[in-house]
Amino acid sequence: MGLLSVIPLPYRILAMALAAAALYGLGWFRGNEHGTAKLTEYIGEQAREAVRIVTRRGEVTQKVVREYVKIAGKTEFIVQEITKEVIKYADVNPGFCLDARWRLLHDGAAANAVPDPAAGADGAGGAPLAAEALGTVTANYAACHRTADRLTALQAWAREQAAVR
Repeated sequence: MGLLSVIPLPYRILAMALAAAALYGLGWFRGNEHGTAKLTEYIGEQAREAVRIVTRRGEVTQKVVREYVKIAGKTEFIVQEITKEVIKYADVNPGFCLDARWRLLHDGAAANAVPDPAAGADGAGGAPLAAEALGTVTANYAACHRTADRLTALQAWAREQAAVR
């Protein structure tokens, strides 16, 4: 007879249950340790990928800003050319060169608003002198060009940001 036959049956069952519980606990501990290592590795990969994407998007932003600055410089040159042309026109036509309604429409456009029809069709305030129109015309054209430049840059930025993967 062996040693096991000497141990009463309830104790043998208890010993086997404890051994099974110990094996289960060891398996759970090793699995948990493995899962935690995998999770930590995954989190690290995600962090590296996030840093890469943020860095790439920052580079895209810098590129678009550099291009916008170049275009803004060209726009300033265009605005200066428009100013020169308007000055030449104002010098050649020193009198009332525009109708009275012109000021109402142009000033409304400069203010980014639709002119009020109640203001009157006669363009209260009279027709502007050509020299007086210079500021309004130049400001309107400059605002138009600057807005177009901003929109173009924003569209380029959005396209390139969407392309970052």
